[in-house]
Amino acid sequence: MSETPEQNGNSQSIARRTFLGAVGVTFGAGVLSREVLAADECQRDQDGANSPSEGDSDSAACEVSSDDYERINVVDEGVDNTGSESIVEDLEALLDDNVRLYFPSGKYYMDEQIRFTDFENLWLEGVPGETTIVPASADSFSGEARLFKLGTYYEPGDYLQIEGFTFDFTASNTGSRAIQAQVNECCFYDIDFVGEHDSGTWGPMEVDIIDPEGSGIIEQVRMPDGGRYTRNTSTDGEPTVSTGPTGMLMSPYHRGELRIRNCEVGPFPDNGLYVSGNEGRVIVEGGEFYNSNIANIRMAGNGSAIRNATIVVDENRSPDENQPGIRLDDGNAMSVKNVEIVLDAPNGDAIRSTDAVSSATIEGCSISIASGSVNNGIVLSEGTGEIAVVDTDIEMDSGGQAIQVRDGSQPVVLDGVTVTGDASGAEGGREAIRVDRSGTELTNVTVDQPGDDYRRAVTVTADDCTLAGGTYESTYYPITNEANGTTIRDLTARSYDGYEAVHLIGGYSDVTIVDNTLYGGIRDDGTSNLREEGNETPE
Repeated sequence: MSETPEQNGNSQSIARRTFLGAVGVTFGAGVLSREVLAADECQRDQDGANSPSEGDSDSAACEVSSDDYERINVVDEGVDNTGSESIVEDLEALLDDNVRLYFPSGKYYMDEQIRFTDFENLWLEGVPGETTIVPASADSFSGEARLFKLGTYYEPGDYLQIEGFTFDFTASNTGSRAIQAQVNECCFYDIDFVGEHDSGTWGPMEVDIIDPEGSGIIEQVRMPDGGRYTRNTSTDGEPTVSTGPTGMLMSPYHRGELRIRNCEVGPFPDNGLYVSGNEGRVIVEGGEFYNSNIANIRMAGNGSAIRNATIVVDENRSPDENQPGIRLDDGNAMSVKNVEIVLDAPNGDAIRSTDAVSSATIEGCSISIASGSVNNGIVLSEGTGEIAVVDTDIEMDSGGQAIQVRDGSQPVVLDGVTVTGDASGAEGGREAIRVDRSGTELTNVTVDQPGDDYRRAVTVTADDCTLAGGTYESTYYPITNEANGTTIRDLTARSYDGYEAVHLIGGYSDVTIVDNTLYGGIRDDGTSNLREEGNETPE
């Protein structure tokens, strides 16, 4: 079976939760109101009080009051914390509405799933770095490979808070879905998954906000050791997934808004962070994501965003066939902002937008692609909607294209983009930027590509495109046109090897070239209705 569950159409309507209203939280469009967002990071002392810190002013906050919970020390109630016997039966007896279960330091052994659904409010609290959940090996685990199943899509929990736990997968043949939460509101904070997930079953964490007006936050959750490909495991876990585990999953049942802040997700076979449905919104803020196959961050949902994150690919395991940085799957008004993507062992595009994306902005990003196999920077797939790439720097040392704008009916704008590096023109396309979509605009773009094998700066193959402002420098012809209605104005272009600045392939018409500085001039192979004026052509 796949790691990703399919929606089966049985979801029920969810009543709006009332508990957080009692402690001063209100809602609007699925986002916690600004009056309760001062404590935008979930930092608490031992008694659970939040302490505010600087951050994004519209970030969600964890639960702000503990007065409405009955606090229970689970060890005082007979739950073993030595790791010598299963805690499942004793812990299940303590689960109830409005309880705060406190797990003192120690090891807590689990050999089957704990399931608790349709609850009002539940708080599970450990001691950071000292409270450890230890799962049984896959061949000793009873039933499906989940530790905590809290809520379902048809009987969600109302509010869930989990903090201060370490899930220990360091033993061989361990790995399970430690947390599967389908709830209306949640906060998860300071949770570690240590050891490689090597049982061939579900990945460590699935979280879905079921109420369309609900919100949640996942903050400082770390799973650096990733997971093993199923083909390289004993497949003792139930169920077996086809490729391997996903690190952090939002299923097609996710409907509300979920913020994922300052998390760390290591190498997983079936996506690092994966939003597999398009009905909810997910916002990634900060954090590190590295070396996952299929995508390090795979995003969907209207208004979903990735901000201030770092994505690195510096290792390729033998089964890793494709390790792109970001994949935008489906949605409108999506955004990728101030993200750094470092592909030191490139094995996939830095950012790819599929044809189900209606609109997106990529802004203020930094992308570097080392030499090696042919890879691309930003790829806007055929059919992708309106896209703007703004103030983004791409250092391109790998063969391939820094930006591909494939065919489509909606406009694309490249504004303030800079492409540098020593990429060759031998493989993956001669040009740094390729424009195959009519009406594309390049404004104040800078391309400096001194690489060998006839490297070009930009090739235009679609009609009615505009290049305005900026500087284009490359080994071969910096600007090559194979289209009608192209406008080139107010820019500078120069070939390092002495070719003309602009090459007009014959057979096209209505090209305008005005007020430019074009070193070596223009090579025209037969353009009809060519308008030239105000150009300088220094040698």
